[in-house]
Amino acid sequence: MINQKWLTTFLKLAEVGHFTQTAEQLFMTQPGVSQHVQKLEKQLNVKLIERFGKRFELTSAGMQLQEYGQSLVKEQQQLLTDLQLDSEHVGECRFACSGSLASLLYPHFIDYQIQHQQLSVSIEAGPNRRIIELLTNNDIDIGIVTQFVSDPELEVLAIGYEHLCLVVPKSESKTVINYDELMALGMVAHPDAMHNWQQVVANNYKDKQAIEVRVVSYVNQLNQILLPVSKGLGFTVLPEFAVKSFSDVAAISIAKLDKQVKEPLYMIYKKHRPLPKRYQWFMDKTTELVNSK
Repeated sequence: MINQKWLTTFLKLAEVGHFTQTAEQLFMTQPGVSQHVQKLEKQLNVKLIERFGKRFELTSAGMQLQEYGQSLVKEQQQLLTDLQLDSEHVGECRFACSGSLASLLYPHFIDYQIQHQQLSVSIEAGPNRRIIELLTNNDIDIGIVTQFVSDPELEVLAIGYEHLCLVVPKSESKTVINYDELMALGMVAHPDAMHNWQQVVANNYKDKQAIEVRVVSYVNQLNQILLPVSKGLGFTVLPEFAVKSFSDVAAISIAKLDKQVKEPLYMIYKKHRPLPKRYQWFMDKTTELVNSK
């Protein structure tokens, strides 16, 4: 590592161009300035200045070091400014949530970023376990999960619910679709399908077993899950957020259930890591959107 004290002296000397004036500005002696430059040359094993009389010129290595040092000073000044600045409209905002919730939130987040272009917004889509892992590793600052997290290091806020929809082809549209009809159709599976289906069964088909379902297709891309359903291939269970964002809603139907299934949504962030002011709009908007359906 370059000795920062010697580098500071060298940069001031290169800027001022005079040993005596450099010493005065740094409250040093002229021999002290010379010693710092000599020690820096020895540390780097290069010659930084060429003396002639009472004057000097920077060598090629000296000019390179001056350019590097000036860049370093600017970066440090910017860092100090950023550390002291807590603006509502400047900085990076990092979130993680389910893919279905991301489809609801992301368009609104981007519209807000367009209005405030010094913001940078990123959303990672993943299951609860992955979201908690990202938060623990400081890869995100806010996560939204569907299960209460018991961790003394985390702040956990209940923000609402997401409703799970039993989605069938339009051709199956009727007031109620029974369990046997669903079994005949088969399931279009996705990463959360079995978890979602188990909740539907537990609340509406209590005498049945969720594990008996026949899987007819699998896809892990959120915007593709309802495609086979729309073509009559099978049924699936998705959060309402994802169903509403499907491009061909006329080809699907939400089956009526005796008991509506919903999952709680929790916003989580680190308790001892205060969030910058820029996150407040996103937190408020998320809560508003979740509860506006």
